[in-house]
Amino acid sequence: MQAKLWARAGTDAARLARADETRDKGSIALASRLYARLALSRPSTPSTLAAKDRLMQLAADARTKLREIDASLAEGEAVSPGALLAAGIEPPSTDRPTPEREAQIAAAFRRYDRLVEDYREVPAVAGELKKHVAKQRRRPELAVVLNEPEAKALWEVGQQHEADDHACCAYWVYLQGAKLVPAPSARLAAERAAEMAKDPKLMASAAACREMQRCHELYNRAVRVVKMNPARAKELFTELVSRAPTDSEVYRAAECYIESLQ
Repeated sequence: MQAKLWARAGTDAARLARADETRDKGSIALASRLYARLALSRPSTPSTLAAKDRLMQLAADARTKLREIDASLAEGEAVSPGALLAAGIEPPSTDRPTPEREAQIAAAFRRYDRLVEDYREVPAVAGELKKHVAKQRRRPELAVVLNEPEAKALWEVGQQHEADDHACCAYWVYLQGAKLVPAPSARLAAERAAEMAKDPKLMASAAACREMQRCHELYNRAVRVVKMNPARAKELFTELVSRAPTDSEVYRAAECYIESLQ
């Protein structure tokens, strides 16, 4: 028995050394996974206990790095409008950050994302990091920058739909973009969607457009399962033909499938 314990201790020491080497090379996630496996090994050896200590140290390192990123964001935070007024200074008319501040926010969140990725295998801190970064993303003064790339892309898609005389499609894209407020392009999308909503004919067309989108989604789902689960596919195709216009291509395709599944 003692000989087996000594052999095990030697193996654990080798595993610990490998994990240390991996960590020193900068592969934090892989090293953390190795430490976690070793820490759970039984019976306990000096190496398994050391692995637990390494994980706790990595958690402490992650929290230190998190505070550093938080501090870098705080350094560039604008003074609140209330504080400016109290000091007799008229606050700026826009809440859009300066280009320098935008670059600072983007850089900070690249660091946040890397931190979450590197320490995702450290049990004591992985969830804490994700929760903190998600909370930071929701801060309006940061979301105005972080949401803008996606919001701008959606705004441009909506504009193109309108140029192509597909206003109903544009409406749904604008609604999707509006969810990314306070980004500037999201505000444009929200305003345009509200304006379009005043047109009853457009709203009827948009409702029909959305229903056709759902019919196509049903069709795609049914096609994916038709070989594995014909009964479920038939249910989906049947639902589709009850909703789709009878003169639509997707209606005719669904009917053909239903006939083949009889």
